[in-house]
Amino acid sequence: MRRLISSLLVVAAFCATSGSAFAQFGAVTEGVKKAGSATKEAGKTTVDATKKGAKATAKGTKKVATEANDVVQTTYACADGTTDKATVKDNACRSHGGAKADARTKH
Repeated sequence: MRRLISSLLVVAAFCATSGSAFAQFGAVTEGVKKAGSATKEAGKTTVDATKKGAKATAKGTKKVATEANDVVQTTYACADGTTDKATVKDNACRSHGGAKADARTKH
Protein backbone atom coordinates (compact mmCIF):
# COMPACT_ATOMS: atom_id res chain seq x y z
CA MET A 1 0.00 0.00 0.00
CA ARG A 2 2.86 2.33 0.76
CA ARG A 3 4.17 1.85 -2.75
CA LEU A 4 0.84 2.77 -4.25
CA ILE A 5 0.60 5.92 -2.16
CA SER A 6 4.22 6.85 -3.03
CA SER A 7 3.53 6.31 -6.71
CA LEU A 8 0.38 8.42 -6.53
CA LEU A 9 2.29 11.21 -4.79
CA VAL A 10 4.98 11.14 -7.50
CA VAL A 11 2.35 11.26 -10.23
CA ALA A 12 0.51 14.08 -8.45
CA ALA A 13 3.73 16.05 -8.03
CA PHE A 14 4.56 15.57 -11.71
CA CYS A 15 1.11 16.77 -12.76
CA ALA A 16 1.31 19.77 -10.46
CA THR A 17 4.69 20.89 -11.80
CA SER A 18 3.79 20.35 -15.43
CA GLY A 19 0.58 22.37 -14.93
CA SER A 20 2.57 25.32 -13.58
CA ALA A 21 4.95 24.98 -16.52
CA PHE A 22 2.01 25.38 -18.89
CA ALA A 23 0.83 28.36 -16.85
CA GLN A 24 4.28 29.92 -17.13
CA PHE A 25 4.30 29.31 -20.87
CA GLY A 26 0.93 31.05 -21.13
CA ALA A 27 2.28 34.03 -19.19
CA VAL A 28 5.29 34.22 -21.50
CA THR A 29 3.03 34.11 -24.54
CA GLU A 30 0.89 36.94 -23.16
CA GLY A 31 4.02 38.96 -22.40
CA VAL A 32 5.26 38.52 -25.94
CA LYS A 33 1.89 39.63 -27.33
CA LYS A 34 1.91 42.74 -25.14
CA ALA A 35 5.48 43.57 -26.16
CA GLY A 36 4.54 43.15 -29.82
CA SER A 37 1.58 45.49 -29.42
CA ALA A 38 3.74 48.07 -27.66
CA THR A 39 6.35 47.86 -30.43
CA LYS A 40 3.67 48.29 -33.08
CA GLU A 41 2.28 51.38 -31.33
CA ALA A 42 5.77 52.84 -30.93
CA GLY A 43 6.34 52.33 -34.66
CA LYS A 44 3.10 54.13 -35.52
CA THR A 45 4.04 57.03 -33.23
CA THR A 46 7.46 57.27 -34.86
CA VAL A 47 5.95 57.34 -38.34
CA ASP A 48 3.48 60.06 -37.34
CA ALA A 49 6.21 62.17 -35.77
CA THR A 50 8.41 61.76 -38.85
CA LYS A 51 5.57 62.82 -41.16
CA LYS A 52 4.88 65.92 -39.06
CA GLY A 53 8.57 66.81 -39.03
CA ALA A 54 8.83 66.38 -42.79
CA LYS A 55 5.82 68.65 -43.38
CA ALA A 56 7.28 71.34 -41.12
CA THR A 57 10.64 71.10 -42.87
CA ALA A 58 9.00 71.37 -46.29
CA LYS A 59 7.07 74.47 -45.23
CA GLY A 60 10.20 76.09 -43.82
CA THR A 61 12.22 75.28 -46.91
CA LYS A 62 9.56 76.67 -49.22
CA LYS A 63 9.36 79.89 -47.18
CA VAL A 64 13.13 80.37 -47.16
CA ALA A 65 13.36 79.68 -50.90
CA THR A 66 10.69 82.29 -51.63
CA GLU A 67 12.43 84.85 -49.45
CA ALA A 68 15.78 84.05 -51.07
CA ASN A 69 14.34 84.81 -54.53
CA ASP A 70 13.25 88.23 -53.31
CA VAL A 71 16.66 88.93 -51.83
CA VAL A 72 18.77 88.17 -54.89
CA GLN A 73 16.63 90.09 -57.39
CA THR A 74 18.05 93.41 -58.53
CA THR A 75 16.26 96.32 -60.19
CA TYR A 76 17.68 97.16 -63.61
CA ALA A 77 17.07 100.23 -65.76
CA CYS A 78 15.72 99.31 -69.19
CA ALA A 79 16.65 100.90 -72.54
CA ASP A 80 13.14 102.35 -72.90
CA GLY A 81 13.34 104.12 -69.50
CA THR A 82 11.34 101.60 -67.41
CA THR A 83 12.71 99.39 -64.64
CA ASP A 84 12.60 95.62 -64.19
CA LYS A 85 13.58 93.21 -61.42
CA ALA A 86 15.58 90.11 -62.26
CA THR A 87 18.15 87.82 -60.71
CA VAL A 88 20.48 88.05 -63.72
CA LYS A 89 21.06 91.12 -65.93
CA ASP A 90 20.60 89.04 -69.10
CA ASN A 91 17.02 88.25 -68.04
CA ALA A 92 16.14 91.85 -67.15
CA CYS A 93 14.14 94.09 -69.49
CA ARG A 94 13.59 91.44 -72.17
CA SER A 95 10.33 93.00 -73.29
CA HIS A 96 11.69 96.56 -72.95
CA GLY A 97 14.62 96.48 -75.35
CA GLY A 98 17.19 95.11 -72.88
CA ALA A 99 18.92 96.62 -69.88
CA LYS A 100 20.84 99.88 -70.19
CA ALA A 101 24.58 99.59 -70.45
CA ASP A 102 26.47 100.36 -67.25
CA ALA A 103 28.11 103.76 -67.14
CA ARG A 104 31.85 103.35 -67.54
CA THR A 105 34.26 105.52 -65.70
CA LYS A 106 37.20 107.11 -67.50
CA HIS A 107 40.66 106.51 -66.15
